[in-house]
Amino acid sequence: MTGTDAAWADYQRVIDQARTRAMTSSWASTPQLRAQAAYYISMLQAFGFNLYMAPRQAYPTFFSHTIFTPVEYQWGAPSPDFRYHWTAIDGRRTYRIWGRRGNTRWLDIQAQHGWWGDADQRNLANWDIDEFELGADGSFEAIASADPQPGNWMKLDRDSHNICLLVRDVWDDWANADGATIHIECIDRDPADSVLLSEAQIAERLSKIAHMTSFSVDWYQDMSDTVLREAGGSNRLWLPTMSVSNVGGNPRAVYIQMIYDLAEDEALIIDSEIPDCKYWSLQLADPWFQTTDYRFHASSINDKQARRDADGRVRIVLSPRDPGVPNWVDTAGLLKGLGMWRWYLSPSHPVPATSKVKLAEVRDHLPADTPTVSPAERAEMLATRQAQVARRFGF
Repeated sequence: MTGTDAAWADYQRVIDQARTRAMTSSWASTPQLRAQAAYYISMLQAFGFNLYMAPRQAYPTFFSHTIFTPVEYQWGAPSPDFRYHWTAIDGRRTYRIWGRRGNTRWLDIQAQHGWWGDADQRNLANWDIDEFELGADGSFEAIASADPQPGNWMKLDRDSHNICLLVRDVWDDWANADGATIHIECIDRDPADSVLLSEAQIAERLSKIAHMTSFSVDWYQDMSDTVLREAGGSNRLWLPTMSVSNVGGNPRAVYIQMIYDLAEDEALIIDSEIPDCKYWSLQLADPWFQTTDYRFHASSINDKQARRDADGRVRIVLSPRDPGVPNWVDTAGLLKGLGMWRWYLSPSHPVPATSKVKLAEVRDHLPADTPTVSPAERAEMLATRQAQVARRFGF
């Protein structure tokens, strides 16, 4: 058996074991959740290829359609309001990064030592492009390297040979954002560097894909267990005390979470004060942290989309069916899943209150002046939503 054959056999063994754990989990207890778990295992292998097999650190590219998309690739609970870009680089090399900021809320670059396939993954740094020297048109250029550079410099860890740069381009204003453009090149590449991978590299990358799949199954299952336990049951939001920046979370954010569990005739009213923060949002996902489709369903809401009541608070109705109110978050057919509230650069992190009510009685629990959204108006809102997401991703 060759080294590649042995690596492939090990890869299949780890994937099969992870699949068994996922499919026998308490989070795969219904046919719908079993289907989500099966999709998750398949998707993780595609993610793994894009994150670990495909990248060449000497030939980097900022990708935007290979790990997070509205329907197909939703691992890790990506935000419906972000357009993510990512690439893999080597801390020993020097890179030029350039582009245009655009008119989105802000552009954040996070450097991660490895990613979910690296057992020692950890956060290295974050850079806000607005802290760089920018041109009058929002253009920017920076050097990423271990050694200091004049001008905009992004310090790399020389000992990290597999760094993931993850860019969050924040499109909270879906109607008006035009988004960033961002590019990268390695400026000290040896002419002898090849895009071809050796058998040893293939074996190493297969091992990382397997580790990523196995780790993700266990981590997200444990996280859903933790949310349910620490919140004191379902339909209650919980503020974690631990940081998730070493597993891809942004240190600028606070992630408040819950497991929601509703019947077809029930709704959850979520009520929150709103601090003067950079950005906030509520989104849904399944218990494996696969973001619910937000292109064809109103399964998320943010600071630009939500209607505030006269008292300055925001009240959101989460339900399987349209309650006819402006701030509706649709479960999109998933009666049991994850709710995640993000506070970004906020002076405080209030935990929104929740109350479960009958869908038919929702208006009894909302301010009397809450507007009514007709079926025709909702259809128009959803059509606009689809067009806005399509524009963001170039669909």
